[in-house]
Amino acid sequence: MNKGFITYILQLAGITLLYILLYYLMKDFLAARFYPSWWKCGIFFFILFSVIHYLRLAKSKGNESIRFFMASTAFKLFLMLTVIVSYMFLNPDTAIPFAVSFLMAYFLFMIFDVAKAYKLMKTT
Repeated sequence: MNKGFITYILQLAGITLLYILLYYLMKDFLAARFYPSWWKCGIFFFILFSVIHYLRLAKSKGNESIRFFMASTAFKLFLMLTVIVSYMFLNPDTAIPFAVSFLMAYFLFMIFDVAKAYKLMKTT
């Protein structure tokens, strides 16, 4: 296994713990919009971003890397939209708390992912 991937996984675990900490600290503020299974969002993003980064490392050759980054980012965006819209139709009672939890995790993980991808593309 690539040392860079292990480093990424450890950093991603740190971001996941940051998400958990932020959400835990904000749960009183978000009381009306508190999604009880918010931790599942963190696990979902951890797994998704780990798999995408592993595939990105396999495709890190010049222009192919940039195309894969753009395609994987578009894929993640459409997957996220599909998850949120599906959840809203299946569970309309808790749709808003879920969307708040999900989007909070999405933005936190995307900021991290874009920074790591930029660094990876800059070195290749």
